[in-house]
Amino acid sequence: MMQEERLTQILTILKRRKKISNEELAAMLFCSISTLRRDLIKLESQQLIRRVHGGVVLNLATTNEPSLYYRETNFIKEKKEICEITQDFIGDGMCVFLDSSSTVQQLVPLLKTVSNLVVLTNGIKLALNISDMNDESIKAFMFGGEIKKNSSSIVGTDFTTSFINQFNIDLAVFSCRGLDINGVYESSLSQARIKQQVIDKSKNSILLADESKFDSPHFFKVSNLKTYSAIISNKKPETEYTKLFNKHGIDCLY
Repeated sequence: MMQEERLTQILTILKRRKKISNEELAAMLFCSISTLRRDLIKLESQQLIRRVHGGVVLNLATTNEPSLYYRETNFIKEKKEICEITQDFIGDGMCVFLDSSSTVQQLVPLLKTVSNLVVLTNGIKLALNISDMNDESIKAFMFGGEIKKNSSSIVGTDFTTSFINQFNIDLAVFSCRGLDINGVYESSLSQARIKQQVIDKSKNSILLADESKFDSPHFFKVSNLKTYSAIISNKKPETEYTKLFNKHGIDCLY
């Protein structure tokens, strides 16, 4: 098992168990204690877990988002596959919102096939990547507000409301911190509120979620799953999800 897979497994286990011993966790991951120790040091540096005597606990004392570096280096292949499907939703002359997630960032290079596109975003790196494309047919606008260094994003609902009211948004493209059958979640209240406001102002919203995001509720609920016209993943979700998608007429693509 690669390190990024183990890190995801550790967080998934801790969300269910809250606390676990190093020995039991190593056995569940089929790895040595020394390998596990390196993994835990990395997660602790991201403020996602806390090491305690003989074990580890989920860091519930903070709602910090994982760093952009951590998110960008996990499930890269899956994120690219998801964005290859997503590009078919974006056409010439559209106004789209792209969030600050590492998944949606993989969509940027694919936008070069689209003309007269208006992109709204709260993602600092995403906006810079669009600027680096030097494509005059794409106009990018950034939200105003507070800079969140860890996630390289801008938040602040007062600024968001006045900003998005100036645009007619055809499509909003989101990822998330996690989801379950009851909804979609973020680890930051400020990110959740921005997404709620954009959803309310958009004609359509779609959700991009790789397999690690399923069955992974987090701190702040953004919306119900039925909010989205399409949900795009790298593999077919479990039956309980596909039944819900069919019930509400949600396209599920993978």
